[in-house]
Amino acid sequence: MANPLEQIKAEASRIEEDSLYSAKGHWEAAKPWEHRHLWLGIPTTVCAAVAGVSAFSNHPILSGAFSVIVAVGTALVTFVNPSERHRRHSDAGNSYKALSNQSRIFRTIDCDIETDLSALTAKLKDLAQHRDDLNQGSPLIPRKAFEAARRGIEAGEASHEVDKRR
Repeated sequence: MANPLEQIKAEASRIEEDSLYSAKGHWEAAKPWEHRHLWLGIPTTVCAAVAGVSAFSNHPILSGAFSVIVAVGTALVTFVNPSERHRRHSDAGNSYKALSNQSRIFRTIDCDIETDLSALTAKLKDLAQHRDDLNQGSPLIPRKAFEAARRGIEAGEASHEVDKRR
């Protein structure tokens, strides 16, 4: 039978790894949304100004055309809501990274200091529950973002110098 402490450490390592991939995946998913609200909002605002000036300048066709563009732009910003998508993925990424850090500290420090296996098991269950809660409350990571995250992790983007020296 396997050593219970080693089993606890192995499960903490799984939570740490899952959380790292989820964090990086959410950050990758947030990237495309970061400036899309500007790409949609600025032209819509400019078109609204042009439509207003055109209306006062007695150019009804130009005013009407720009008013339609403004309506479409506003509908897109409202429907797609890029700022909210960026925020949700960024927040999820930060929450998963915090869980990854907590799991690493638990595995590398707490498990070596604490001798009470019941206390360690309870803490591990808390970490697992936190991961499950994040999984349920977070937006889905698009496949492309997950693959970019995996490539980054495999390229060492998530590694620390201290870990490389070991």
